[in-house]
Amino acid sequence: MPITFDRRICCDLNETISREWLITNGLGGYAAGTVAGVLTRMQHGLLVVPIEQKAPPQLLLAKIDEEAVFDQRTYYLGTNEYRDGTLSPAGFVHLEAFRLEEGFPVFLYRIGGLDGVMLEKRVWMIPGQHTTCIQYRLSRNHEQRSLGSESERVRVATSASGSTSPPVYQRTYLRYRALDQHILELTLLPFSAYRPFDCPQTGHHDWHFQVEVHHSSERQPGAAPASWSGGQLLFPRGVTGCTIRAFQDAQPYHLFIVGHPDSQPLFIPTGVWYWHFLRRVDRDAGRPAVDDLYLPGVFRARLWPDEEATLTIVATTEDPALLTLTPNYLALAYRRSIEQQRALLQPQRYFGEGGETSHRLQVLPLTGTTNPQREGEEFLHLLVQAGDRFLVRQRPARLVSLGHGPYGRPLADQEAERFSILSTFYGLEEYTRDALIALPGLMLATGRFDECRRLLRGLARYFKQGLLPDRLPRTGQRLSETDYCNIDVTLWYLYALDHYFHFSGDEELIAELYQRLAESLLWYLEGTLHGIQVDPHDGLLRSASAHQALTWMNAYLNGSPVTPRTGKAVEVNALWYHALALMEEWSALVRGRGGNTYLSGRFQELRQRCEEGFQRFWYAEGRYLYDVLDGPSGHDPSLRPNQLLAISLRHTALVPVHRLEVLEQVTHHLLTPYGLRTLAPHDPAYRGRLGRSSDEQRQALYQGSVWTWLIGPYIEALLKLDGRDRREEPDHGNATPLGHEYIWRQGLRALEPFLYELGQNTLGMIGGVFDGDPPHHAGYQAASASGVAELLRIYSYLAQAGAGRLVPALSV
Repeated sequence: MPITFDRRICCDLNETISREWLITNGLGGYAAGTVAGVLTRMQHGLLVVPIEQKAPPQLLLAKIDEEAVFDQRTYYLGTNEYRDGTLSPAGFVHLEAFRLEEGFPVFLYRIGGLDGVMLEKRVWMIPGQHTTCIQYRLSRNHEQRSLGSESERVRVATSASGSTSPPVYQRTYLRYRALDQHILELTLLPFSAYRPFDCPQTGHHDWHFQVEVHHSSERQPGAAPASWSGGQLLFPRGVTGCTIRAFQDAQPYHLFIVGHPDSQPLFIPTGVWYWHFLRRVDRDAGRPAVDDLYLPGVFRARLWPDEEATLTIVATTEDPALLTLTPNYLALAYRRSIEQQRALLQPQRYFGEGGETSHRLQVLPLTGTTNPQREGEEFLHLLVQAGDRFLVRQRPARLVSLGHGPYGRPLADQEAERFSILSTFYGLEEYTRDALIALPGLMLATGRFDECRRLLRGLARYFKQGLLPDRLPRTGQRLSETDYCNIDVTLWYLYALDHYFHFSGDEELIAELYQRLAESLLWYLEGTLHGIQVDPHDGLLRSASAHQALTWMNAYLNGSPVTPRTGKAVEVNALWYHALALMEEWSALVRGRGGNTYLSGRFQELRQRCEEGFQRFWYAEGRYLYDVLDGPSGHDPSLRPNQLLAISLRHTALVPVHRLEVLEQVTHHLLTPYGLRTLAPHDPAYRGRLGRSSDEQRQALYQGSVWTWLIGPYIEALLKLDGRDRREEPDHGNATPLGHEYIWRQGLRALEPFLYELGQNTLGMIGGVFDGDPPHHAGYQAASASGVAELLRIYSYLAQAGAGRLVPALSV
C-alpha cells in the first residue's frame, strides 16, 4: 500500500513527530522534516546543500510556517517546539491527511468548518539542481478528493514556458471573489540559516542577514528574467522574492514565490531572530539541541479553489537567470520529478563490451500480506526509490599527496564526474566499506552498470600500500595515513567488483585493474600498515594493532575500541579466501587477453593454504565458528553474525559439513525480524537496548544491536542450502532435509517485516540499526545505504532463484 495517513494518525503528535520524510536531488542535497512539521533533528531542513569550499553541507532554509486567514479567522499551520517544551504554534491539529507521492510529501490541512476549504502542500526537489519547491493549492471541502495520484492533481500546459490566458484566470478569480468566504489569505514564514547541517546556529542581535528584494514588473508572464550578477531582478506579475546572504562573503541563496498575477504575492522584509528551537532527537542523544533561526521576511498572497491556481515557494542556490519561474513550468518540473521516480522501475539498458544489455527488476509476491502481488510491487517500488536517495553525482575530489608518495593514482580516461554512495542519513559520509557492501544492491540490482563502473574506477585511485581509505575526502580535504585504518575494505572492493563483473561481463575493467589488485594482495602477504599481514603458519590474515578497530565493528568509546577484535577475524578471513579465489579466476581471464599474470600460481597456493587454516575457526563445543583466532586473550568464542560470510560468499573456505550447523546456531540466537544481532543474548557483554545518548549507542552497536544489512548474508547463506552445495561437493554428503521451495519461501518471508518498517520512522526508508531486544525499536541510523541495498540485492537474488518455482516472480 502507498504510505498514507488519515486524520486519526495526523492529529496524534506522538505518531506524526516520530515519522520523518526525506527527499534528495541526486547531487548530495536534500530536504527533510516530520509529518507534524516539527524539526526534531539539527539535520532537518528544506534546503540542505553542499557548497563549494564548505564542508560539511550547509543548511540554508530550515522550514516554512504557514498562517492562513479564512472567514475572518487565522489558522496557524506550522508546529514548533522550543527549549522549555512549549509547542507554538501547534498546527498539526489542522492536518487532515498525509501521504508520500512517489516519495514526495503531500500534506492536506482542513481550514474552516463544513463549508471551509482544504489547503494542500507538496514538497519536491528538482533533480540535478539545488532547488526545493513548496507548492500550495486550495479546494473547497465538498470538492476535495482524497490525496490521489499526481495525474489527478497536476495539469501541465503543452508549452513549458507558456501560460493559461489571462481572461480565463480572471474569470476564475472573479467567480471566487464573489464568494469571498472561499478566498484564503496566506502568510508564509521562511525560517533561514547558514550553518553546517548538523550543528546549531546561535543568533545575536548584531547579526542580520543581508536581504535583497526582487520585485514584480509589468512584463508578460513567461518572459525571461534579466541576467543576475548580484543586482536586483525584475520578474513578471505573480512572481517576487529575495536573495539572502548570511554575511558579506557568504554563498547567496534565493527565495521566490510564484503564483497567479491576481494572487498579489508580496515579500515583506522583517529581519528578526526566533530563539531557542528545540531538536528533541539531539537532546535525547546528549548532543547540542537548541537552534536559532532567522526570519528575513514573509511572503503574502491570496489563494482560491482552482486546479490551476497555485502558489509555489522556490528555494534555490542556482543562478536565477537560468530558472523559469512560471506556474506551468513548475507544474512540468513536478511531473518530470514524478516520472523520474517511476522510471526507476523501468528496464535499464547498459552498453558494454558485449553490446546492449537490458536489466529488469522482477516483482515478488509477499505471501504474508493481504494482497501479495500489489504489496509486493509496492515494496519493490519503495525499496528502489529508497536506494536512489543514497546515490550522488559530483565532481571528483582532487588527487592529493602526503609525505613522500601519492595517496591517489589516476587511471586512464579519468571521468569528469564521479558517482558515490552516501552511507547514512543523516551522516552524509562516504564510508568506503559501506559503499562497497551497498554497491551490488543499489547499483547492480537496479541496472546502473555505467555508474557502478565509474565508482569502482574512481575508488581504485586511492590504493595505498594495499589498502583503501575508510572514507573518501570531501572537496578541499586531504587524505592522511589515519584515513587508512581498516583491514578489510580492499577485500570488500574485490567482492563488489566480482558482483559487477557477474552482472556486466566487463572483462576490460578486470584487465585494467588486475595488476593493481595483485599488488594490493601482495602488500597483505608481506605486511602493511597497522600490523596487517598473512600468518605464514596457517595462511590466515591477522592484525596486530590492539588499540585500533580495523573491521566493520569499529565503534570507539573514550579512544578505545568497544569491540576489540585484534587477531584473525572470521569475516576478514572469509573475505581473504574469497579474494584469493577471485584473483585465480581473473588471472585466467587476463591471461586469455594476453595480459601479465605471473602471480596466478601464487594466488592458488595462498588460497589452498588459507582453506586449510580456516578450519581452525570451528568451535566444536558451540557448534559454530570462533569470532577471532589468536587474539591477545586467545580465541574469542563470542557468537556473532560475522561467521555468515564463511557460508554466504561465492567462494567459501569452510567445509560443507559445518555450514548447516553454523546457520542453525545463528538462526536460533541472532536472527530477528529486522536483521541479525551482533552478539548472542546469553553473552555477559550483550546489550539489548541502544539507549539514547551517544555513549550508550556506541557501547551497544556491536554488542547485541540488530543490523539490517546482515539479513543479506543470512538469506544468501540460507539459499545455499537448496542443494547446490551437495551437487558441487558430493563427497561431503552436504544434503539438507529442507526442500528447495521451503527454503526459498523462508528467504522471502524474512523480507516481509520490512514492508511495515517502510511506513515507520523515516518514511519510505529502512533504518540501519535496531534494539537487540523485542520489540526492536529503530535507532542510531535513520536510514542506511547498506541496509536498503542488501534488501534490494536479496530481493533480486530471490527473484532469480524463484524462476520456475511454484510462486513465480512477476514482471514489473
